[in-house]
Amino acid sequence: MSEDKLKSLLQQVKYPGFSKDVVTFGLIQNVKVSDGSVELGVKFSSEKEEIRQQILADIEKVLRAGGYDKINIEIIQTSAKPAPGTEEKSAPPSIPGVKNTIAVASGKGGVGKSTVAANLAAALRKQGHTVGILDLDVFGPSLPITMGIHEVPKVLEGNKLQPVRQYDMALMSLGFLLTDSSPVIWRGAMVSKMVSQFLFDVEWGELDYLILDLPPGTGDVQLTLVQQVALTGAVIVTTPQDLALKDVERGANMFEKVNTPVLGIIENMSYHVCTNCGHVSKIFSTGGGDKESLRLQVPLLAKIPLNEEIMKAGENGEPLVIHLPESEAAQMFRDVADKLHELVN
Repeated sequence: MSEDKLKSLLQQVKYPGFSKDVVTFGLIQNVKVSDGSVELGVKFSSEKEEIRQQILADIEKVLRAGGYDKINIEIIQTSAKPAPGTEEKSAPPSIPGVKNTIAVASGKGGVGKSTVAANLAAALRKQGHTVGILDLDVFGPSLPITMGIHEVPKVLEGNKLQPVRQYDMALMSLGFLLTDSSPVIWRGAMVSKMVSQFLFDVEWGELDYLILDLPPGTGDVQLTLVQQVALTGAVIVTTPQDLALKDVERGANMFEKVNTPVLGIIENMSYHVCTNCGHVSKIFSTGGGDKESLRLQVPLLAKIPLNEEIMKAGENGEPLVIHLPESEAAQMFRDVADKLHELVN
């Protein structure tokens, strides 16, 4: 029963800034319990020192309150291992002037990834950060629609492209360069070249955050991206049903193999609240985001509802965070922005 008691006590220790506890996040390792004493390891990656110290202090506090006199806590420092065969290769470069490059990805289409990316970027900008958005969905660019602008970028000296500006953010998308509704039919090499040009031949300037809206899946764009630029991390967008999880797992595993940290999971279309009676419906089942969060041992950053306001704002070219900043859903995106900023700084 002592191990059950210990687990119950440790579940009182929340990871700073999140509702989940350190047991759920998989931080607790190598537990040994005897009468009045406990030994355990706490697994850290690259968290800020003040967060580490807070977690250690909170663990010791609840254990002492639970009756343990002798407490020995070992810090287990983890680090990403290079993928096999890449140990001698140099790390990809960062984008000049960009502090944090965050990919917003999904295993399958139709999960609202572009809407999440647009609102996350807008939330970061609302918090005072300099922000850019790069739409890398070559075959279905949506940034002109979600941001309500169809301006053609200017070509600067040295054949550099000047980003389009909207809502005080720097924007770039293939959609700004297409002059008609003809489909994009490109082979892999052409896609890879376009990704490289949008990363390094755009005059991004000084940015705190560049949000990358990726196409669904694990195709040429994703592989080119992780090979050519150093990503701060990735955010995976999914829907609640188990059907979406296999695709999510493939996407998350790809980032892990190339040593790009998955910063967290966002479960979109998590539930629907009836605007007439307030009834909550779990339209797409439940638990998908929780399962993937536990599997990857990363935070579930938010459960975003299936919301008519979010949809209308996106179709009208104004992210909800800008259109209805005081709405409950907009606050959810601001909370995600806060959590991401804490995770990467």
